[in-house]
Amino acid sequence: MANFKKTGGEEMSSIELIKVINEAEEQADKIKKDGVQEAKQIVADANKRASQLILEAEDKADAEYNLAISKAEEEAGKVYDNTIEQTSEKSRVILSEAEKNIQAGVKVVLERIVKSNVNC
Repeated sequence: MANFKKTGGEEMSSIELIKVINEAEEQADKIKKDGVQEAKQIVADANKRASQLILEAEDKADAEYNLAISKAEEEAGKVYDNTIEQTSEKSRVILSEAEKNIQAGVKVVLERIVKSNVNC
């Protein structure tokens, strides 16, 4: 059996060396497993954060959409109200003119009726 020297100058047997190597391999395996687990956790955390960011972006987009719709409805309401007001004003003017024409027409008809009855 071969003998190896420990760091303190003592000799180490092959069996002790195999034990040390086995322990080192076990530690390496544990480090590797821990690293794999940590990497999986990092990926899971990243996926979770990505999902949160997507939800936040969707919420923000919905809020902006609703705000844009609200502003558009408000603007459409103003245009509608303005159009109704303008149309109502035009209708009042037309109605006023029509009333004048009707009154003038009634006056003409009454004058003719009166003239025709006076001449009888």
